[in-house]
Parts: sequence; structure tokens; C-alpha cells
Amino acid sequence: MSGCVENVRKDLAALLKDLSVVAIGTRDAELRPECVLTAGVTLGPSPGRLTVWVPEAGGARTFANLGENGSVAVVLEEAGTHRTVQVKGRCLEVRPATEADREAVRAASEAFGRQLMAVGLPAPVVRRRSTWPCRAVVVEAGEVFEQTPGPDAGRPLTRTASR
Repeated sequence: MSGCVENVRKDLAALLKDLSVVAIGTRDAELRPECVLTAGVTLGPSPGRLTVWVPEAGGARTFANLGENGSVAVVLEEAGTHRTVQVKGRCLEVRPATEADREAVRAASEAFGRQLMAVGLPAPVVRRRSTWPCRAVVVEAGEVFEQTPGPDAGRPLTRTASR
């Protein structure tokens, strides 16, 4: 892994700050895509990794795709500014979220909901989102891209200062 990529992986916390609206993209063996809104994301369990909380409701194809090939893209956005980062990587683990995870899922989901309500989505609609039960999808970041709409969208990020 190049030094630039390794630095970006170490700086994920800074890169992903305030990016609470999260979707996960996968593909099947025939390259058919699947995208699901998540309950949110937390950093870890170690540097360069994130845990994406994928609701059981609506997640069946995502889980099947991850079992087939492990390729994953996670898109994280700050709804009010549309600042967006895409993390491409490999799924290391998919496991049922436990009671010990519930607080992390709740906090991530509430941050997601606050951003959606701040841009005008009604609270009853936000609260209708399914977030539990869910599965923890642990992703090892391989590549990180700027995806904020504009001329730099698609550019690989090489360090946090490049935002």
C-alpha cells in the first residue's frame, strides 16, 4: 500500500468528520449494483477501518453480495453542504449487531437523522427509517475519493488537507 493511501487511511476520522448520511454500495457476481441507506457508520475497530451499520430490513442483497465478493463502496455525505467522500474497500466481516453495539448504532442513526431534518426532511419520515436490527459491516479502506459535487469529484484524496 502506498504511503499516500496509508496516510489517508490513518486520517479517516478527520476526513469523515460530520459526514453522517451514509449509503453502502455492493455488486453481485454479474456486476449488478445494489445500494442501501444505512443506519450510520462508526470508525474502527482499528485505523483504516469503519463499521457500517446496515439494517436487516432491506439489506438482504447487500449481505449476499458481500458474501460473494466483499467489494464495497461507502458514500458519506454532510447533507447541508453536500460535502461527500467515497471509501472503496473490502468487507472484512459481517456480523449481527449486538446489544453492546446498540448505543453506537443509535448515535450514528441520530446524527444521520439530524442532518436530514436540518435540510427539511420531516421528523416523522426520518424516524420511519429502519435501523434495528442491523448488521455490522466492517470495511477496510483501500481508496478514498472526493465526491463533493464539483470539479474535484472523483479525485483520489491523498491527505486530509486536500479537502
